Amino acid sequence: MIDLTKLPDFYIGKHGLARVAEVTGKSASLVSMWSKRGKFPLDAVSRLLEFDPTPLAAIQPLYGVPPQGTNKLAILVPLAGKPEPKMMDCLLRLYDKHEMGYQRVAFNCLSVSRNALAAWFLRGPYEWAFWMDGDSVLPCGDAAWFKEAMELPTMPDAFAGVHAIYRLLVHKKTIVSCAYVGRREGAPPQFGGPVEVNRNLMRRGPQSKLIEVPWAGFGGILTHRSVFDDIVKTQGDEIRLDPNSEVAKRFNYNFAFFHPSGPETPGDDVPWCARAAKAGHPTHVDLAVQAGHIGDRCFTYADIQ
Repeated sequence: MIDLTKLPDFYIGKHGLARVAEVTGKSASLVSMWSKRGKFPLDAVSRLLEFDPTPLAAIQPLYGVPPQGTNKLAILVPLAGKPEPKMMDCLLRLYDKHEMGYQRVAFNCLSVSRNALAAWFLRGPYEWAFWMDGDSVLPCGDAAWFKEAMELPTMPDAFAGVHAIYRLLVHKKTIVSCAYVGRREGAPPQFGGPVEVNRNLMRRGPQSKLIEVPWAGFGGILTHRSVFDDIVKTQGDEIRLDPNSEVAKRFNYNFAFFHPSGPETPGDDVPWCARAAKAGHPTHVDLAVQAGHIGDRCFTYADIQ
């Protein structure tokens, strides 16, 4: 049971009076008065629990660990250059060699690397693929490490300490991504939809909210095997390679899932999400899983302007 009367003092002690006032949308003097009287309005307590669900997570965790011995997931890492050290530290914390598969492909064209990894994944026994880029850092079950790595000392432990893969699996969606921003000052969130709406969502920081979007970046995204199967069923002729081509022989794949679909849809993640949507698989973003994106430094939701 949660003692609601003690929650305000918990939040003030952990985050400070000014931050609690900001979250509740009230003045610091009013929040202080509520605390002294021991009477916090329920709507204020509700906002605090949404901002930092640590007390709730102690009773109902944000995710569960899959049963041992399933080995239905593989981590896939495409590289176009050297991986960032923090990304490698994160990967080591996420990866369980007894329960997960792992594969990486390095090439100077990410769409080729992703296609080769997709083919490797489909040849294996795996049900889920978790994609992670060489410049992304995700919550990996170690709150203290993640907050230090991201330089986010005030990030609530309930969010900083999640294991990104296990949290994304909770939703049982065929495509669900973490949330992150671009690798420069003022860069927008790396998922589709109205830019200002998305900026406002990210400014609030991590929150237990799942949204549907037109596309999401592949910095940390969970995809189900059925998405690839259904893309082949619905669009196989459009993306099928000549098996005798140099690309097919060298990289051992037959379908260009991530190839740009035209001059107006470049890149690799946007066209893949478009093909997935056409095959009946919408893309989702979990705003509880906030990742860092490394450029000349690590950019996070705190950099949204």
